Order: sequence, then structure tokens, then C-alpha cells
Amino acid sequence: MQKILVYTSYIFTLSCTYLPDPIGNVNEIIVIVSPEDKILVEPYVQDLFSNTIYTPQPEKEFSITFKYPWEMENVSKYGNLFFASLDFPEDSTGDLLMQRIIIKHKQDKPLFVLGDLYSKNQTVCAVHALDAVSLQNVISNNKKWILDEFRNTMTVRLELNIFKNGKNDILSDKVKKMFGYTVDLQPDFKIIKSDSLKPFIWIGRGYPYRWITIHKSKRDKYTNSVDAWEEVTKVYSETIPDIHIGTHFRSTETIKYCIKNRKIMRGIYEHDESESGGPFFVYIFDTETSNEVILVSGFVNYPGHEKVILLKQLEIIANTLHRGEIL
Repeated sequence: MQKILVYTSYIFTLSCTYLPDPIGNVNEIIVIVSPEDKILVEPYVQDLFSNTIYTPQPEKEFSITFKYPWEMENVSKYGNLFFASLDFPEDSTGDLLMQRIIIKHKQDKPLFVLGDLYSKNQTVCAVHALDAVSLQNVISNNKKWILDEFRNTMTVRLELNIFKNGKNDILSDKVKKMFGYTVDLQPDFKIIKSDSLKPFIWIGRGYPYRWITIHKSKRDKYTNSVDAWEEVTKVYSETIPDIHIGTHFRSTETIKYCIKNRKIMRGIYEHDESESGGPFFVYIFDTETSNEVILVSGFVNYPGHEKVILLKQLEIIANTLHRGEIL
């Protein structure tokens, strides 16, 4: 009973105090579930957050850590919390915690999301189901929505960190003059190579190496994935011949980035000079010019280390593409 009193009291008092900054990695999700429910819940939660990016080593987009309800005080300030509770089997910890959350926040749905509950820029997702079968249905029917909620929060936290020291307006202005569009860049980005006639620019920052390239291309070359990969490979070979696009782990998809749909290609590359490689992406942006797109690509080179978060940081920069005055 002592465990129950500790964490139920904590859940009511914490929200009345000043909200601290979130802790934990931006892609770390703390799953809070009772011991009785965990054996039934864990397979569905693992599947929900199973998206893998090849760097070329497989890396999960999200990392999962399971905790018990009486550990709430230790994990409440993490940026991503996922509560799961089943009515059957009954238990005296997870069921009670879920009921407290439902009553306090006036939620009567099997799935709901709360923001900034115990810390700033926090996503708290809760699934309350009759049994494991019901939980599976709730998760499978709402998988994309759940992932988008956590991804949006990740983007907010990463963006705050990326631009905490300001922006490189001088370099962004150079990009704008070349393309009519520009991206927001961190102060330490520098030009590696450029050609105003193509136009093309390759910019980057120090170790761990993160590179951004921007090209103009023909829209009709990207109507299907086969032609798109052929064209991207051609564009790179003409402008950055030291980078070779691999044929393995390629993917082409349309994703929801914040509130906009974005076309994105992913793969791996090799770099001659460093004798190494890593993951890369290409975002395809339509322009107002007939049969023209802008390609914004990101490359990470960090051998022997995890790269998913670095890749996400570059994706945020790529998605700042805009025209007009420097923001």
C-alpha cells in the first residue's frame, strides 16, 4: 500500500508546481505499466515503436524503457511518457494510477494524449483497454496518430536545442541568392563546395560530420521511386562525385512532418575522402516554377556511433526551407 500512496500523491502535487525542462533523450519513451499487464502489453508497444532506420546499422527511431507505476517519481519529468493499463487482469498499481489520471484530466476515451503534464514540451500518451485484444485494436487503429504525436514533440525539443545559439543568417542569405529559397542554419555551418550556375551548394559542420546539400532538379523525374533514385544518383555524381549512393536500404515515402506532407527518400552512402559513410535523406520540395523541385539532402558521418538523432537534426533544418526574407 505504501507504493500506491507515494505515487498517487505525487501525481496530484507535481502538476501544481513549476514545470521543469524535460529530461532524457528526445527519442526515449518511458512506458509505465504494472507487472501484471506488462507481459501482455509489451509486444504491442514494441511493435508500435519498431520503426528502424539503417545507418547502415539498424537503429530504432524510438528507444523504449519499461517502468512500474511506483517508479513514477523517478521518471515523470521525461519528455515522452506512455501509460498502458488493462482492466483484465486486475492489479492494484497500474489500474489505480490510470484511474487517477482519467479522473483528474476528465478523460473517458481508451486513448488520449496530454501535453506538458509534468515537464515542458512533454507528450503523455495513455491507453486504457479492457484486455490485451482491445489494446491491440486501439494501438493498430491509431498507430500513425500516436507516432506523429511523439514525433512532433521530438521536433520541438530538437529545434529548440539546434538554434539555441542563434542562426547563420549570412550563409542562409547566400543560399537564398542562389535558389530563391533558403534554410535556417546553425552558426557553425560553412560552405564546403558550391556552384551558382547549376545551382548547387554543399554546406556542413564539424565532427560528428553533418552535411546539407541543396540542388534544383526536374519535377517530372520524381513521379516514381525508380526514376527518382536514378535521378538523385545522377545529380550527386555530377556535383559531389566523392559521395556514392548505395543500393541497399533504400526507401521512398511520404511522411507527415508537423502539419505538412513531405516526400522523402532514405538510403546509405559512401564517401571516398573519409573512407566511410553513413545514412542520408533527400526531401523533395515543389516550387512555384513549372517542372522544378528543390532537393534538400542531409548526410551524417559518425562511424561507430548512433546517428538517428543527428539525422533528425538535419531533417529539421531541411524542413525550414522557405522563400522571402531570412526568418
